[in-house]
Amino acid sequence: MECQICKGTGWVIEEVRGKRFARRCRCQFKKFSKEFLASSGIPRRYRKCRFKNYQPQNQYQFRALKVCKEFFFQFPFVSKGILLYGPPGTGKTHLAVATLQNIIEFKGLRGIFCDFRGLLLDLKSSYESRTSSSEILDSVRKVPLLILDDVGAERNTDWAKDILSEIVNYRYTQSLPTVITTNLRFDTYSSDSFLAKFDERTESRLYDMCQIVKVEGDDRRKAAGF
Repeated sequence: MECQICKGTGWVIEEVRGKRFARRCRCQFKKFSKEFLASSGIPRRYRKCRFKNYQPQNQYQFRALKVCKEFFFQFPFVSKGILLYGPPGTGKTHLAVATLQNIIEFKGLRGIFCDFRGLLLDLKSSYESRTSSSEILDSVRKVPLLILDDVGAERNTDWAKDILSEIVNYRYTQSLPTVITTNLRFDTYSSDSFLAKFDERTESRLYDMCQIVKVEGDDRRKAAGF
């Protein structure tokens, strides 16, 4: 039966801030969401992460939840991505995955979850196989929404910094929204801070492309006995 909203085209026209955009009709969401979820790279442990089962414990976590929800509601018409930083076990990855899953399921748009340390391992493996490293990089550089998780867990090498800067700079110039999580400190320029991974130009772009959100709190995993 033909959809009465899109008349079978699969698309509807919306006007936002005086500009007209085409978006997929709701009738297409179920079809695309299954395909996109299957190829999203979300690890099994995080597949149940949703906004409704994130339990904020303090003002930092309430704000982080609010920012991620607003990002979902406004996507794809967002001006900035999100950088969630704070100690381990405060739910940064939970919020990032919940944001991605909502966008895939309710908006029918594509996104990828990428563990940064895992990406570096894939790139190293590609040098010894027939897999193209440029293909691997393009899969994260060009995706409409990228979740770049646990930046800083990797070995702190110049090569790793170059890969990270390449991804950030490409997505900045193409205005592609990115959600980044890190356990590193952000409010310092010490050698083990997040900002130490970038040159001055890329650091400036990072501020321009992301809302910086601090997520403080106790380690939920330790409290749960994991």
